[in-house]
Amino acid sequence: MIFLLILILMIFLANLPWITSNFMLLFPAKKSLPIIILEVILYFLIFRLITYALEWSMIGSVHNQDWQFYAALLSLFIVSSSPGFVIKVLWK
Repeated sequence: MIFLLILILMIFLANLPWITSNFMLLFPAKKSLPIIILEVILYFLIFRLITYALEWSMIGSVHNQDWQFYAALLSLFIVSSSPGFVIKVLWK
């Protein structure tokens, strides 16, 4: 069940930059594509911190990962932001 919640959290955070008009939900700004990409990367870091804390609380330690894990996870995060991209850019 926790894996489903993590997946929903990832999809939500990945699509948040495309849905909102504020930068990081706090600062009103005119959002261009570079700002949205920066926001996607920042939300990825927030997502990774949350999953790190969940892994630490559930297992008691965190498994060390190499760069391949983070490259695959970032790719999955970017792909999961595609619904927001389609709604904001292609259906505009």
